[in-house]
Amino acid sequence: MSFLLDIINGINKFLGYLDISPKYLNRSYTILSIFPTLYILRIVYGLLQNENYLQFVLYSIVFIVLIYFIVLNIFYYFFDKNLKADVTQLFVKYLPDEVFNIQQEAKSNTKTMKAVDTKEIEVDFYDDYELILAMNMQELIDKKVISVNDLNQTEGYLIEWNTIYPYYFVKRIHQNQYELQIGTSYQSLVPIGRIEHKSAEKLEPVGLYVTGGDFVKDGFRYHEPYHLTLLAKSETPLESHTMTMSRTQRRKKT
Repeated sequence: MSFLLDIINGINKFLGYLDISPKYLNRSYTILSIFPTLYILRIVYGLLQNENYLQFVLYSIVFIVLIYFIVLNIFYYFFDKNLKADVTQLFVKYLPDEVFNIQQEAKSNTKTMKAVDTKEIEVDFYDDYELILAMNMQELIDKKVISVNDLNQTEGYLIEWNTIYPYYFVKRIHQNQYELQIGTSYQSLVPIGRIEHKSAEKLEPVGLYVTGGDFVKDGFRYHEPYHLTLLAKSETPLESHTMTMSRTQRRKKT
């Protein structure tokens, strides 16, 4: 058993050296957790054969708990779904945020975001931009480029508030005029609005963010149009936009 744990610990350290996305790192850990769980099943079978019923019951409980969390993690990390049987949602609902270290995480993320002073850029959107945006969002969601919440399991918005839009470009068309383009890939960009930028400094976008869409409140599902917010580097550090997100916050909806 210790030999198996040493192997898993070694793999864990190796993965820690690589700059892997947390999503795929958690998938890897979920797969790795299957091996010690199967080893415990072997122990359970041996204890049953030896008629050691007390330890058999104890190890069986451990095995069932491990299988339970493996199933939860498979649905969460591979299919972006929360099961109704997920007891961790009860912990998030009733325990204070301090237990999950959300404040410390928020401070850390805030420092990161404040390294770049930003301002919201006013965009003169074309008349059909909401239709183009809605079609693009549906395609990006269907392709799982943008992750969504399971509105059958929890209240809130289908997409996280201030989800970053993945494919956009701000094209300079005149000295003080730019054009905002979006698409479902960089090969399918279409213009959706113009920007008047009277400053002599070049406009430097740092993010395009989406809000709105489907949401559930008090058992009813609603729909509001998607909206876009464009942020760019600020020439003077007047304001900063801070956005933090964690798995705990994704689960905890108001």
